[in-house]
This record gives sequence, C-alpha cells and structure tokens, in this order.
Amino acid sequence: MENRFGKNLRILRKQQKITLEKLGESLKISKSAISDYEIGKTFPPLDVCELISNFFGLNIDDLKNSDFTELSLKQIEDLYGSKAKNKSVKESSEDFSNEKKQLEFHNKLLSQQIEGLQIQLKLTKQIVESKDSEIKSLQIQVRLLEEKIAAQ
Repeated sequence: MENRFGKNLRILRKQQKITLEKLGESLKISKSAISDYEIGKTFPPLDVCELISNFFGLNIDDLKNSDFTELSLKQIEDLYGSKAKNKSVKESSEDFSNEKKQLEFHNKLLSQQIEGLQIQLKLTKQIVESKDSEIKSLQIQVRLLEEKIAAQ
C-alpha cells in the first residue's frame, strides 16, 4: 500500500496556512525535517508521527493511508477528525501495537538484507581468492614454458 503520510501532511499544513517554520516550532522539529517528511525523503519516527497526528487531530493510520488530495479541510475533519477524537485508549494502543509490529517486521527484513549482503561479500572474497590462485598458477605455467623455450 502506498504511504501517503508526507503528501497528507503537506496538504493539511497548506490548508491550515501553516508554514514549515511554525509547524516546526509547534512540534519542536526542524523545518527541514518536516520538509523531508512531506517530500517523502524520510519517514518520521513513531513519536514524531504521533506528535503530528495529535497536532492535526487525526490518527496516524489515516494520515499514513488515506488520500487527502481531493478533500477540503472541512471534509478531512468530518471524515477523519471525529475518528481520532472518539478513539478509545484500547484502540490507540492497538494502533501503536500494529505500528510496532510493522517496524519490527521492517527491522527483520533489513537484518535479513544485511545478512544476505554479508554472504555476498564472503562469496565475492572467495571468488577473488580463487582468481588470485588461478593467476599465480598461470604465472607459474608461463615461467615454466618460458624456461622450456629458453632451454631449446
């Protein structure tokens, strides 16, 4: 599923006529970090997602998965704002649990990628060592042939 968090953040900020600087000051985050989130260069950590979602009165899942492109601020508040305000503590903790599971899964995938790259590196080293041995063997054969030719 496409992650729309950054696009939605930008839409909300622009619709409410909030500058990067003002939002950054309110959330105690640099304006460049917010800009990076908006353009999709980086994804904010969970605690920052929570700050942003609380600031706009929405839940993280709606910010991350919904498409606010064609909606007015009023429509966004009507469709999503009431969900965030009426969420129970249990539902909020379930959202956090799901987000945590996603992060753990992502972390596991990254760990597996690292392991795969380490294996590839070992194989590459073995290939280099093998080629070095081949080169040495060929150099010896060339020397022997040169000696044989010189002896004749």
